[in-house]
Amino acid sequence: APSAVPINDDSKGSSVGWAKRSVPINQSKTGSQAGARTGARTGAQAGARTGSRTGAQTGSQAGSQTTSVMGSAQGAFAHPTPGQTFRDRLKDGSLGPQMMVIPAGEFRMGSPKGEPKRDGNEGPQHRVRIKNAFALGVTEVTFEEYDRFARATGRKLPGDEGWGRGKRPVIDVDWDDATAYAKWLSGQTGQQYRLPTEAEWEYAARAGTTTPFSTGDCITTSRANYDGNYDYADCGAKTGVYRRKTVPAGSLPANPWGLHEMHGNVWEWTADCWHGSYGGAPTDGGAWGEENNGNCSWRVVRGGAWSGTPRWLRSAFRYWDVTDGANGSTGFRLARGM
Repeated sequence: APSAVPINDDSKGSSVGWAKRSVPINQSKTGSQAGARTGARTGAQAGARTGSRTGAQTGSQAGSQTTSVMGSAQGAFAHPTPGQTFRDRLKDGSLGPQMMVIPAGEFRMGSPKGEPKRDGNEGPQHRVRIKNAFALGVTEVTFEEYDRFARATGRKLPGDEGWGRGKRPVIDVDWDDATAYAKWLSGQTGQQYRLPTEAEWEYAARAGTTTPFSTGDCITTSRANYDGNYDYADCGAKTGVYRRKTVPAGSLPANPWGLHEMHGNVWEWTADCWHGSYGGAPTDGGAWGEENNGNCSWRVVRGGAWSGTPRWLRSAFRYWDVTDGANGSTGFRLARGM
């Protein structure tokens, strides 16, 4: 399990809300619990840039979201915009993972020096500009989705620790398994699926906030799956609830951008090679490779897990695993170009 040295400073962030909209889509079907207010400005209109304050609604508060079936939607609705969800159709007519369109924008990546229990590898904090909208999985990839790929390609099915498969996030998959699934799904749909970059992941996890969690200065086990026997900066994260396993994808409330379980449940693989700090990090949201002494035998994992402390669930917390490392605490979610 990850362990690192905390730096004890003091700081408090602000949050920026991103209102999503619900748009009727031809031949669409209702999607996840992450939803949107009809008539609200889209994230692209409201601005994804950190600095302005709006009242952020969580996806669970925002209502229902309509989901376009790509390959079925027609006209203007065939091209989802920020705040909309969609599914791509595979060659056999089945549907791929539910994806949320994330707007282009800017944010400050990493933690400020005053964030409680931060690690040195979370700095220096730097501004990143996400130049283009992209899509990110509304949930982590599930066993149901991954097993379809494994059976189609003759790949070994990963273990489930006896917790069940179906809608639970796939676990016991290494970085190569995750990238192989993305490549297969790309071939099935004709779209460009991949792992998110570390910058894209944090941008989406923050969802316009600058606090340690997208929920604010604290998080609880009613909002995330982690070991509730531990607290974070005496904020009340210690609830005594410890589930000791994953929860099905989409079980817990979404963040302000309609994404579920960005905090906790399973660690999520990203595309980036590991670097011990952000010195020399790209500022365009792209993946960071071997430059500046990157170790590509280690890949960045994000989000924390069911087995971890709340400190590890912070939006800025980062760790690594070896590319062939597979365990019961690590899965992934996919990104897709738009």
